[in-house]
Amino acid sequence: MFQLGLDNAQAPIFAKRLRGTIMTNVSSMEQERRQPIMGILLDPPNAITFVGALLAMSACAMAVMGKYNLALICVLWSHLADSLDGLVARRMHHRQPGMSDVGKAMDALGDFLSAGVFPLIFLASLGEAAPFPTFAGLLICAAGILRLSYFEAFGLSGGSFVGVPLPHNILVFALSYYLGSQIVTDHLILLMGAVAVIMSGLHLSSIRFPKMNVTWIVLSAVFIAAMSALLALQ
Repeated sequence: MFQLGLDNAQAPIFAKRLRGTIMTNVSSMEQERRQPIMGILLDPPNAITFVGALLAMSACAMAVMGKYNLALICVLWSHLADSLDGLVARRMHHRQPGMSDVGKAMDALGDFLSAGVFPLIFLASLGEAAPFPTFAGLLICAAGILRLSYFEAFGLSGGSFVGVPLPHNILVFALSYYLGSQIVTDHLILLMGAVAVIMSGLHLSSIRFPKMNVTWIVLSAVFIAAMSALLALQ
């Protein structure tokens, strides 16, 4: 009886020590798994994603300075980087622990910066803070938050996107700006605002959009190179 009472008294102490040992081991494993912050850039897909984000930041700065053609060129190449990082990641079979999670987080931030924040800054600057283009910019930025949050929670549906993926508005913006500046110069701001409103609806729609494959990436690269040349020469 005495021995049984002693065991019962010691049981909580033993359990506490066991939990402490387990937590220590888990903490040690997490420390081994954790990489230095700058070590993120040693992972090729993450390095590509980061370059894309830097290009998106540059695009925002160019838009603020009124260099709209250069801004669009920067954001177009940001879009290409966003396409390439996933392609490279799928072909890597021995990435460092945690790099895939970091890549997903960075990719979402880059998408919001290039296809959410950039359109807002671009439209507000192009329209000199006029109500309609600024509203359109806010609308597509807000749609970007909802779109990316939904995708983060639910992912693909049957191998397809629900709604038009956010980064695709970059391609439409660049083409619309180039054609609009050639054809409807006096109404370019209204055109770009209308494009932003339409794209906002498509981002939040239930349209099934196919996942990008290698063919799509090649075609988009050709489009981006051609459009960059046209914008540079304009």
